Amino acid sequence: MGPRTILTMMKDEAPFLLHWIAHHRLIGFDQVVVLTNDCSDGTDAMLDRLQAMGEVLHHPNPVKPGDKPQPMALRRAGKLDAITQSDWLIAMDVDEYLLVKTGHGTLTDLFETAPDATGFALTWRMMGSNGLQAWTDMPVPEAYTRGAPDLFRKGWGVKTLFRPFDGMKLGIHRPTVRGKDKSALRAMHWVNGSAKPMTNGFKDGMWRSSLATLGYAHAEIAHFATQSQDAFLKRILRGNVNAKPDKYDAPYFGMFDRNETEQTGLLVHAEATAARVRDYLADPVLADLHGRAAAWHADALNRIRTAPDYQDRIAALQRAAAIPFDRLDDVLFPQPLAPEGKAVVAKMKAHGLPDLQIARQVAASVSRLDARRDAADAAELLAMGVVPDHGDWG
Repeated sequence: MGPRTILTMMKDEAPFLLHWIAHHRLIGFDQVVVLTNDCSDGTDAMLDRLQAMGEVLHHPNPVKPGDKPQPMALRRAGKLDAITQSDWLIAMDVDEYLLVKTGHGTLTDLFETAPDATGFALTWRMMGSNGLQAWTDMPVPEAYTRGAPDLFRKGWGVKTLFRPFDGMKLGIHRPTVRGKDKSALRAMHWVNGSAKPMTNGFKDGMWRSSLATLGYAHAEIAHFATQSQDAFLKRILRGNVNAKPDKYDAPYFGMFDRNETEQTGLLVHAEATAARVRDYLADPVLADLHGRAAAWHADALNRIRTAPDYQDRIAALQRAAAIPFDRLDDVLFPQPLAPEGKAVVAKMKAHGLPDLQIARQVAASVSRLDARRDAADAAELLAMGVVPDHGDWG
């Protein structure tokens, strides 16, 4: 039996990587495979040391100008024995924490909820800033303990923990198969975070839960996409793994800065995770690298705070975050749309339609598509005798 593996990509993640690795090793991952590109803060050097300590496997992910780091990393990872010979595998980012809510909160406990499953499609829960403007050195799950309610549909992306299979093609949300024929995916026994089956509609190519496939009972992915306003500005400085211009803007912050519910489940592991981090830092080489990285980030943060436009940028984030939860459909946020949807938005803007009108038209169109998918998934599940956790399908 092979290892339980996390695959991740990193660039300038030094403030977060020790706690993130410690948490996931603690809950049962045997192997953390990290691909890095263009690090300036010493993340790569820290990972080299952690590799020497037996905690990670670190591989460079060189990218040329114009290349997208994430797709390059996924292609390279798919050729690594450490990935293909894993017993279980998930691709996750450092702002995502796997929370198992059953038993003792370990992978073994999760697997026991669906012993025959070959995959768990685990839905994001978007976590907010807790109203913090300033950067904090607290561990992320301890600093940010508020998040979205279950029915925040815009945050229903999934990360899939699955058994690797012949012909797989890695993706950041879920695997697929190489080639045009995707029918083999329908044979997969994938379940959601409540151990209820995922539908063929999902397996055919979706990467988001529907109302019918949403399940948070046993596990979820806490997605700390915003963090504090200072942290978000630093994230903009770093860039993103798909080289998308202006991805991390004020509308993104306002959309995903969700603080409506208390979410403290990860704190059950806080003490043990902190102890593991202390063990890491008992290594003098790693401690020195960590200290150098902290100084680099302090300097970067100072440059952001002393920039002439700092207050204006903070004010823009605060305005975006002040939009009430029930008014989010009034926010023009085309990033998640398919290319054809983005083209429609661009055409409407070119014709001079106000953003509010465009946003409401987009929301209405997306709602109709979502309703059709919800109904199809619910019908498929009900035909199997499975009652979805959410929705009224009577």
